Amino acid sequence: MGDRGDRYKDIDQNIAANLRAYREAGGISQDELAQRMTDRGLGFSQATIWKIESGQRPVRASEMIALADSLGIFLATDLTREPDATRHTIHLEHAKGEAAAAYRRVKEAAAAYLETQVELVSAARQAHDAGLTVTELYTSWLAVPPEEAVIEARVDAGHETAHSEQLNNEVVKILDALRSNGYEPTLRIEDIQYHGGGGAPAVWTPAQPDGT
Repeated sequence: MGDRGDRYKDIDQNIAANLRAYREAGGISQDELAQRMTDRGLGFSQATIWKIESGQRPVRASEMIALADSLGIFLATDLTREPDATRHTIHLEHAKGEAAAAYRRVKEAAAAYLETQVELVSAARQAHDAGLTVTELYTSWLAVPPEEAVIEARVDAGHETAHSEQLNNEVVKILDALRSNGYEPTLRIEDIQYHGGGGAPAVWTPAQPDGT
């Protein structure tokens, strides 16, 4: 019988610790959380939150559900878990969110880089058609796909020695794999086609898998 009772003796302490952990992880002050609870009809003050977090005031079931809702916690019972489990969960959620945000930034940066490549290849084609000699001094970035930046970052993170050789090998592997699946990751001035007339700007038309 004693063992069964031990399962529940720390629940109030867990709620106190977890409430603070979730609140701080969300950047929410005690005053703000109290206001959220008041908005839900429970009339909390900052002192109420402080008392709960310091273990001086137990939480009723209705209050626990409202607190979870106020903090964006899907299951109210998560507030009763072991604080170590909560700490790891919060860390995981934060890391997942950071990874998602970083991915979006990488995608946006790659899109911006692709736009500048199209602008560059268009300018190069127009200069070429006007009789200018367009050298690699101007077009070298057309041979550098955005994928290379990701590969370079990965190599930088994992290898400090033999960087150039390692980077080149990894880039070649990735580009060969892309090309074998019909995708050409680099731009050439030959890929530019003019659509319309009257001096319309050049428009890049991606090469087809058969090279046409």
